[in-house]
Amino acid sequence: MRFTCFDGAYTESLTIEQARRSDILVALRMQDKPLGHDHGGPVRLYVAPMYFYKSAKWLSGITVTEQVKPGYWEDRGYDVDAWVGKSNGRDDAPTN
Repeated sequence: MRFTCFDGAYTESLTIEQARRSDILVALRMQDKPLGHDHGGPVRLYVAPMYFYKSAKWLSGITVTEQVKPGYWEDRGYDVDAWVGKSNGRDDAPTN
């Protein structure tokens, strides 16, 4: 799945299996209020078990794709799979 943002530059991708996890959210609200601009609203992707660069603010679109494509940070050398504790040079136990 490909996530695009209103700025036109930031993109992020997850596999279908990753996107369907219960700890992956497409958030519209925070503390029972509409998600504000400062917190990435009106719509934000929150990817709890991965490093924060996988969470995208100000979502403008979600597209189902054939394969995971590198996003903004992956184009700059970060891992496409960004599991906390298991990516970007770390080898300790990942967060599950």
